[in-house]
Amino acid sequence: MAGLVMLAVRWFLAGVFFRSGLGKTTALAQFRAAVANYRLLPAVLVTPVAYVLPFAEIVAAILLALGIVPLVVAAALALLLIAFAAAIAVNLARGRVMDCGCAGSVATPKLISWRHVATDMALAGAATAVAVAPPPGNLWAGPNGLVSVAMPAGGAFPVLLSVLVCLVTVTLLRRAGAVTGLARAARRDPGSR
Repeated sequence: MAGLVMLAVRWFLAGVFFRSGLGKTTALAQFRAAVANYRLLPAVLVTPVAYVLPFAEIVAAILLALGIVPLVVAAALALLLIAFAAAIAVNLARGRVMDCGCAGSVATPKLISWRHVATDMALAGAATAVAVAPPPGNLWAGPNGLVSVAMPAGGAFPVLLSVLVCLVTVTLLRRAGAVTGLARAARRDPGSR
């Protein structure tokens, strides 16, 4: 049963990244502007990242859906999702509200929010679970990874890992929200110190 759940999670992640990458490829210039708007990359890296990332997402989605080196692909996607969450959190902490540039949201801009951070971290937890315990049905499983995790059939470790990542994310988001609230209060009343 756990194998089927993890297979569904793998396909869900593949669908998310395929849709996201495809949406970005239809409006590369606007996506480049969104990447630049985050103000996190040096100017020389904005264009290469903006033009490579959508196609990398599509390739990763196809590899993940087919079960080709799922450990490597899922781990890479988990890191990418954490980077997305960090980029959004940094901009929210700076007090900036802008289009996220995610999922090809050029036609209907989606403003960044802590919900985006939570979603990215939850997806990162799911991708981590797929990386730790790739489900059966892989076309080419590839390497077992640097660490071999032995689990009994139907083990609950991937699910527990995902729940743990989600709990940590919720805790971090609550604290980030408190810090953001304090920062806003300090900006409104700078003379209160």
